[in-house]
Amino acid sequence: MKSRFSLDGLRLFQQVVQHSGISAAARATGIPPATVSRHLKQLEQALGGRLLERNAHYFGLTELGEHYYQRCGPLLSELQDIRQQLDERHTRLSGRLRITAPVSMTQNWLGDCFSDFMLAYPGIELDLTLSNQYENLIEQHIDAAFRIGEPRDSSWVARPVWATRVVLCAAPGYLARAGMPDHPRDLHHHALLASYPMDEWRLTHDSSGEAYRFSPRARLRVNDIGVAVAAARAGLGIALVPGYFFLGPAGADQGLRAVLPRWQGIRRPLYLYYRDRDVMPARLKTFIEFVLAWVKDKALPA
Repeated sequence: MKSRFSLDGLRLFQQVVQHSGISAAARATGIPPATVSRHLKQLEQALGGRLLERNAHYFGLTELGEHYYQRCGPLLSELQDIRQQLDERHTRLSGRLRITAPVSMTQNWLGDCFSDFMLAYPGIELDLTLSNQYENLIEQHIDAAFRIGEPRDSSWVARPVWATRVVLCAAPGYLARAGMPDHPRDLHHHALLASYPMDEWRLTHDSSGEAYRFSPRARLRVNDIGVAVAAARAGLGIALVPGYFFLGPAGADQGLRAVLPRWQGIRRPLYLYYRDRDVMPARLKTFIEFVLAWVKDKALPA
């Protein structure tokens, strides 16, 4: 069986040589002398020879110890340099972050958050991919992902960022032609414009609490809410959209009118995903903290 030794033993050997003794090395490192001696013994057993000559009156290196020290000293120094470089890269606020986020949400407001972040931290670069799909974040080497809907991957940390309620809307011209529905069941007689991943429309009356859900047979089904909104604005049918951005103050110029305003859809949460809670570069931690503070400061309505 081959003997094993660790880098810890090698580093302690270097400390013993540099401080000319086990006791002095123990004081310098804060490691008990017995532990230092044990590591040295394990290292000598692994190498098959004595590294040090020592007694009450003498301390020195053997020929093997001198050779080993001369060869391993530069290696340890290089490892230390590499460790320092990695630590600096990990802790400095610079470098690249790979981010993915939904298309329409980025166009409506999240893009402003990204711009403010880059102004605040000019040393950090964003590699931003706009997508509404749930890609394999690991294979894509994504640092952080914004996704709408409840978390799907329990292996990633999911931080809630914001939530909005979806509502029905249509262009006034369409409603003039097709009429205003009185109840969600009337929607089956209308042209519907659906966006993934909302395959099922769930509506609740704001006073009675009556619930109605169905899977729309859509004239248009698309994976981006912005395209569905554009189709609704063109008078092609009724769409289910985030209310604040397309019917509230932020969407006052969208040319849409609320349909069945007493019936509201479910709240759609926005989550920020990242791989590790504790082990992350400083630039990613700073980005996460910035986004959460930015959204809170803006007080975006739900």
